[in-house]
Amino acid sequence: MIAATYARYSSDAQRASSIDDQERNCETAAERHGWTIEHRYRDRAISGATLDRPEYQRMLEDAEAGRFQALLIDDLSRLARDQVECERTIRRLEYWGIRILAVSDGYDSANPAGTRKVHRAVKNMMNELYLDDLREKTHRGLTGQALKGHNAGGRTYGYRHVPIEDPTRTDRLGRPLVVAVRREIDPEQAEVVRRIWRWYADGKSPMWIASELNRQGVPAPRSGSWCRTAIYGDRRSGVGILNNPLYLGKYIWNRSKWIKDPDTGKRRRIEQPRSEWVIHDMPELRIVDEDLANRVRARLEETRHQSRARRQAGKGTGGRRPKYLFSGLLKCGVCGANYVMANTRAYACAGRRDRGGHVCDNDLHVRRDVVEICLLAHIKHDLLSDEAMAIFKRETARLLGERKRARHNDGPRRRLEALEREIENLVAAIRHGAWSQALQDALLAAEAERDSLRAAVSGESWADLPDLLPQLADTWRRMVEKLEDYLSTDIPAAREALKGLIGDTIRLYPTEEGILEAELGMNLEGMIRLSAGQTADRVSKTMVAGAGFEPTTFGL
Repeated sequence: MIAATYARYSSDAQRASSIDDQERNCETAAERHGWTIEHRYRDRAISGATLDRPEYQRMLEDAEAGRFQALLIDDLSRLARDQVECERTIRRLEYWGIRILAVSDGYDSANPAGTRKVHRAVKNMMNELYLDDLREKTHRGLTGQALKGHNAGGRTYGYRHVPIEDPTRTDRLGRPLVVAVRREIDPEQAEVVRRIWRWYADGKSPMWIASELNRQGVPAPRSGSWCRTAIYGDRRSGVGILNNPLYLGKYIWNRSKWIKDPDTGKRRRIEQPRSEWVIHDMPELRIVDEDLANRVRARLEETRHQSRARRQAGKGTGGRRPKYLFSGLLKCGVCGANYVMANTRAYACAGRRDRGGHVCDNDLHVRRDVVEICLLAHIKHDLLSDEAMAIFKRETARLLGERKRARHNDGPRRRLEALEREIENLVAAIRHGAWSQALQDALLAAEAERDSLRAAVSGESWADLPDLLPQLADTWRRMVEKLEDYLSTDIPAAREALKGLIGDTIRLYPTEEGILEAELGMNLEGMIRLSAGQTADRVSKTMVAGAGFEPTTFGL
C-alpha cells in the first residue's frame, strides 16, 4: 500500500525539529503495517487553526487524485485544531478510500464506525479546547503586561523595543529570560513623525506627505514605500501616524479584537467596549507637543465634518452608489496596484495616487464610462461567436430537460422516499421484538414496491429535446445587445460573471501616445486602447460609424 505522511508544527508552540519527530513516529507505524511511504507533506510554522496551509491543501488534492491509499499523522491535531474542519477532512479522506492512522492518538479509520467516530470526536474537541485555553491564557498574560505599561504586542513607528530581562532566570539557550518589553522613543523616527504632523497642520494632504517621504527616501514603517493610508490611519482603531494616541503620551490596549468568519475562514477586526480598554498616561513616550497636536486635531475634525457632509449629500440624492462593474479588476501594468476611482468620473492608478510618482510614474486617468463601453463591446464581440452560441443552445436544452424530468419524477420520488422511511420503521420494530406475520408481509410488500419504483425512476431514458426555441439565435443576440441592462441589475453577481470571461485581472499599460492599453486574458485575448481624452459619446459614435469591431485597435 502506498502511504503518505503529513507533519506540521506551529511557530508559537513547537520546534522545527518537531517535523522530524512526527515523521519518525509515522515511519515506525508504516513499517509495522508493511506500507511504503512515497509522499511527505510538511507545513512549517503554520497554525492548525488556519486552512491556508500549502502542503495541507496539496495533500488533499493528491488524496482525491488517488496518489496514495493511506495517510499517517502523529496525532489528529496535525490535520486541524478546529474540530469541524478536522471532522470534514477525515470524512473526505474516508470517502476517497484513504485509510487514516494517527499514531500517537491510536486512531485508525479501519476500526468500526462507532468506535472511531467517538474516538475522533473526543480528540477533536480536546484539540480545539487547547486553542481556546491557549488564547485565553495569552490574552490574560498580555493584559497583565499592558496594565504595567509594557508593550503587549505590535510595533509602533517612532519607538523601539527594549527587552526587560530576569536577573536570575535563563531561557533554554542559556540567555537571560525576557519577562517583558518596554518602549522608548527612537529619535530618528520620532523626528519623521513630528515632520508629518507639521506638514499636515500646514495644510499638506496625506497623499502629498507620502509622496514627499518617498521622494526623500525615508524608510517606511514596513518594507516598501509610504502610503497615504499609513499617514491618515483610522481614528476609531487608533492607527496611523495622525491618529495614534501614543504620540501624545496615551497608551491604549485592547480596543479591538479579531474574529474569524466560520464560512470563509477570514478574520475581521471588531471594536471592544470601552470598558475593556487598558489606558495608561505615559508622558515619557510623548513625541508631539500640545500646540502641534491641537492644530492637527482641528484640521482632522474639519476633514471629518466635510466627509460627513458629502455622505449626507449622497444619501439625499439616492444613497450610496453601487460598486462599478470593473472595480477591483483593473490593475496598473507598471506597479501592479489597483486602478481605482480617483474622482467621480475617472479611474487612476492607486499606487501613483496614494504613494506618489516615485513609486509609479503612470499618471494616466481614464473615464469610467469609456472603460465600461470599450470592455463590454469587446465582451459582446466574443459572446456573439459561434462557440458562445453553441454553448447557449446546449445549456438551454440541458436546463429545459432537467426541469421536465424534475416535474415528471416528482410524484414517484416522493413515494420512494416515503417507502424508504416506512421500511426503516418496520425493520426497527422487528429488531426490537415486535415480530408478527402482518409486519413481515407489510415489509415484503413495501420492499417490492420500492424496488419497482427504483427501477422505473433510474431506467427512464429521455430523447433529445426538439428545437423548442426556433428563434434561439435571435433571442441570444438580443440578450447580448442589452448586456449592460442585464449586468446593471445586480452589480456583485455581474462582476463574478465577468470574471469567468476576462479573469480576475485587466492590466492597463500606458503608451508613449498617452493612451492606456487594456490587456485581457482568459477567453478574451487581445488589447483595447483607452484614451484619457475619450468620452462616452465619442466612443458610441465610433462604434456606430465603424465597419466592424477590431479589438486590438478600438478607440484610436
